[in-house]
Amino acid sequence: TVSCPTAMAPPSSAMVGAFAAVFYGVVAVAMGFINKAVMSVYGLEESNFLLLCQMAVTVAVLFVLRGAGRVQLAPISLAQAKKLLPVAILYNANVAFALASLAKVSVPTYNTLKRLTPAVVLAANKALRLRPDPSKEVVACIVIVVLGCLIAGYGDLEFDPRGYVMGLTSCALQASYLLVVERTGAERGLSSIEIMVYNAMLSLPPLFLVVLATGELGSGMERLSAMSGDVGFVSVFVLALLAGMLLNYALFLCTLTNSALTTTVVGVLKGVVSTALGFFLLGGVDPSVTHVMGILTNTVGGVAYSCVTYSEKQAKRRMKVKNSDLDLAGSEGK
Repeated sequence: TVSCPTAMAPPSSAMVGAFAAVFYGVVAVAMGFINKAVMSVYGLEESNFLLLCQMAVTVAVLFVLRGAGRVQLAPISLAQAKKLLPVAILYNANVAFALASLAKVSVPTYNTLKRLTPAVVLAANKALRLRPDPSKEVVACIVIVVLGCLIAGYGDLEFDPRGYVMGLTSCALQASYLLVVERTGAERGLSSIEIMVYNAMLSLPPLFLVVLATGELGSGMERLSAMSGDVGFVSVFVLALLAGMLLNYALFLCTLTNSALTTTVVGVLKGVVSTALGFFLLGGVDPSVTHVMGILTNTVGGVAYSCVTYSEKQAKRRMKVKNSDLDLAGSEGK
């Protein structure tokens, strides 16, 4: 008798979820090193020009995918454009300053600076009285993050004032972006793909004017032309152009196929892994005991912050469910 080949079983949801989590983690870790390689290893220091290219490629690829029927994108209305424009400008200004900082400092130092964003949000909420004060645990975690950053900066043997200023400005802009989105609900009702393409479309004109005014357009094109024969540079540059879009997709896929806890844990591990690898890759770090201890303290504070905020969100969610069940039971008893 000849046995018939059995059809291959489709992958289980657990396997898909695990793949999505690993995929998101790998892309998130790789993105920082890819951008760092383009700017530091290959010398494309025009960070705004790089961002302009990334935004243009994002729009082009997503419109090609829409034409092929792979994604659905509704035309953006004038009202939506007016609402999203300030958010898009803040988001891209944050990315622009972040890239400029990454070009000047090491990956571990960059990660250390970026973890200060919650501290800026906390200060803004306190000054403007936008939200109730956070728990003592959250404040303690933020204090550890700030303390670690101060220690790391004090012991940084490669201290670059411009890189630190750029990183801190990026934190302020990211905090502003988060607060504006929270207060205005500008992105409410839009899918992640729509947010990505609308953001890129709205940011292209002002970003082009900035690149033109600073002279980065001409110098960036000259550098691209000079390096076009270098296969290594071309490969890394193409990856840099696609990395942002790929990261958004990876995050969306991980969130869709896994719990919020899994996505949070992967985000925390991503920060830890990229910081650890940054000590050795792409020039690494010129270590001092103080600098390393500061980065480790900052990382511990960042991990603790993620864990505490996640557990508090889950507690609030359970409380809402419990209250709704009590309300339902009360209405049924009448």
